[in-house]
Amino acid sequence: MGQPTAFDEVRMQAWKILRQVEDSRSFADHSLDQTFAKNPHWRPLDRAFLLELVLGTLRWRGRIDLAIHLASKYPEKNINSQLIQLLRLGAYQILFLDRVPDSAAVNESVRLAKAIFKNEKMSAFVNAILRAIARKKNQEVFPPFTSHPIEYITQALSHPRWMVERWVKDFGPELTQKICAANNLRPPFTVRVNTLKTSREALREKLKAAGIDSFPTPFSPEGLILKKGPFLAEDELFQKGMYFVQDEASQVIAHLLDPRPGERVLDACAAPGGKSTHLAQLMEDRGEIIALDLHRPKVEVIQENCRRLGISTIQTFQTDAIQPLPLLAQFIFDRILIDAPCTGLGILHRNPEVKWRRKPQDARRLQGLQMALLENVCSRLKKEGVLVYSTCTMTREENDYVVEDFLGRHKDFQVEDLRFIVPESWQPLVDEKGFLRTYPEMIILRENYRLDGFFAARMKKKW
Repeated sequence: MGQPTAFDEVRMQAWKILRQVEDSRSFADHSLDQTFAKNPHWRPLDRAFLLELVLGTLRWRGRIDLAIHLASKYPEKNINSQLIQLLRLGAYQILFLDRVPDSAAVNESVRLAKAIFKNEKMSAFVNAILRAIARKKNQEVFPPFTSHPIEYITQALSHPRWMVERWVKDFGPELTQKICAANNLRPPFTVRVNTLKTSREALREKLKAAGIDSFPTPFSPEGLILKKGPFLAEDELFQKGMYFVQDEASQVIAHLLDPRPGERVLDACAAPGGKSTHLAQLMEDRGEIIALDLHRPKVEVIQENCRRLGISTIQTFQTDAIQPLPLLAQFIFDRILIDAPCTGLGILHRNPEVKWRRKPQDARRLQGLQMALLENVCSRLKKEGVLVYSTCTMTREENDYVVEDFLGRHKDFQVEDLRFIVPESWQPLVDEKGFLRTYPEMIILRENYRLDGFFAARMKKKW
């Protein structure tokens, strides 16, 4: 179980992670994993508290900053970057954690301020602002939704205004409100069973014996939703490669490509290897999968996942798939997957920091990258071969428009309507164009089961 950990130590680590996420643009989940690895003595309660502090503060940052502004009369951008993270951390506990008394949130934040800044004025400022927030927390007032939906959603549900405006235009105010509310909920803990080592029912039994209940995903035949997430570094089933942590929407993508044993497949943007290893499972680890990624550490993650899962058919290469690829000149592929880099607006419940990083122009900027990826690898597909283009975002610039542009320039490719390919039970995932689209409805179903927001198009090369 580990030794008890003072909660102020957890709060200090939370502050460090929030700073790291802000200053180095790292991802919170990566920083959290690193912290857990360095603190194996922490109890499950400590780990859960750290997760809550970091991810909760990031999800509700907009609403928190509004409270800080009203209490201090300063815009958050005018407050020292180290100090604003400490204020956000304390304000999150006051505004959203009922089990943390306001006095504890204030006092622990002041203690942290003294330890960090060693400046009485700074700690006094923290004390004054957080006490003011505590006094006024039951007096939060937002513009009425009926007359000012964009202002209400932006403030009450803590999303950037440009994002809310865009979604209101695309989906309407009511659906946008539900999307933003869903983004602030904890995502389900979903895994993909490694069918090369076990079956879904067998893994369910093993998880149950370990004290973890689960239920099958309704779409992916290899998916399980765990009612509580294990600590992966200590979970024997994970370490033995019995499963891979992967959302159900992401699991669906490999099935759309539908690889067969013995085929040659390209995964052009493969890290961390979830889809590549899933393709290997579907191919019974027979055939050849070429997995590319731009960054060496990410390639090493793919390799490590292959070792853990017991997969031998994946060859990894560090390379930029939008540049000329002489290493692919010798290959013609039966199937190609392009899971393209994107704005990630479909997985904000998993990566809430992305809300505050993205800008309105990012979708158009990434569109150029996505088009270049398609253009660069499509020539390596054989006649009658299948190409699947997918993203985890909700902008038409990165989804529909990319596919339409590609088809306009490549008459030798045609879209395959997924309504006539996928099982009947998957029809709710397919739109009227024949594309996979798990948003917006599938990301707002209910708290213990939702899908990430994915898009995918399947295309065949005619000649």
